[in-house]
Amino acid sequence: MTEPSGVGPGVAGPGVAVFDLDGTLCRGDSFAGFLRRSMLDGRLRAVLSLAAAVVLVPLFLLPAGRRRAVRGFVLLATAGRSAAQLARAAAEFAAEHVAKGRIEPVLDRLREHRERGDRVVVATGCAEPLASAMCRELGLEDVELLAAALAPGRFAHRPVRGCLGVQKVARLSELGIAVPISHAYTDSAADLPLLRAAEQRFLVEPRPRTVTRVRAALGPGFTVLG
Repeated sequence: MTEPSGVGPGVAGPGVAVFDLDGTLCRGDSFAGFLRRSMLDGRLRAVLSLAAAVVLVPLFLLPAGRRRAVRGFVLLATAGRSAAQLARAAAEFAAEHVAKGRIEPVLDRLREHRERGDRVVVATGCAEPLASAMCRELGLEDVELLAAALAPGRFAHRPVRGCLGVQKVARLSELGIAVPISHAYTDSAADLPLLRAAEQRFLVEPRPRTVTRVRAALGPGFTVLG
């Protein structure tokens, strides 16, 4: 089913609208792109990254190894970089990425939610330095943001807290947001826990297999945008 405009009938009074970031407000996987660029920045880092990829890529394809693979890629991309250097690199990447990938119809919906008084949250698995830079480029610097967290270590940054799948619902609870929320927008079946927690569910430019997975889990109770 499709719905070309408007935020739908909603619920009585102000609600809570939660938006994914990558693939929902902006096309593409921003964090993966940022890691790739960072790992190839400099000859030594590139050589080490390409050598490590032989081990890390197969791990990434296995559910049990995904966390270790992500940690490895993050360590390679951030080694030797301070928090300030990481933030500058994230800002540069975000400016280029957003310029090419803004999904304006969904950004318009986010603005509509804000105008009608809904509480709007962007919840993303993207790491916080990049997610914040992306939101600034999208004009959403004053929107609540839930993102994966990185912590500086002695030689590199490391992932310390995720924001994927069921983690998003838990992080919303920490903000005092109870389920059900009124609206959820995502492009990914990984957000099924978030979609289950929403009264109105929206898939943004989804792949056919995503639609199939969501329909199998939730039935027809969602709207496809784009």
